[in-house]
Amino acid sequence: MSFYELDRPAVPAPGILDRIGKVFTAISNAGNGAMYSMAYARMIRVMYDMDDETLARIGITRAQIPARVERCLADGRAF
Repeated sequence: MSFYELDRPAVPAPGILDRIGKVFTAISNAGNGAMYSMAYARMIRVMYDMDDETLARIGITRAQIPARVERCLADGRAF
């Protein structure tokens, strides 16, 4: 055994880092999906609770609320 073999850092088994990364990616995706769903539901509820005069000031009708919420959440800054 050479000094190089003694000094080199231990390397985890091949593929274990990929498996760990996939687990964290799945958890992250689930968390992002849950946050999006909660933000969508909250925004839909608030906009449907507005009266017609307020919606007219915003410039939308009740039929346009889902599309407006999708556009607002598309950039990811709402949550």
